[in-house]
Amino acid sequence: MKYRTNDGDVLDAICTEYYGADAFDLTVVHAANMGLARLGPVFPAGILIDLPEAARVSNEPAMISLVD
Repeated sequence: MKYRTNDGDVLDAICTEYYGADAFDLTVVHAANMGLARLGPVFPAGILIDLPEAARVSNEPAMISLVD
């Protein structure tokens, strides 16, 4: 998905809105948007950000097996 920023947007809030709380990997988002970090933590309006599906992580607890 592509997202165009509004003045004052921050990446964590954008990702939380799209992927869900604690359900994304920011390193994947940054890798898909080279140079994004150089813009600082608060974005001006009009920046196009790619939100790749590969950044989505499961926030479901991992199942563990007590026996093999």
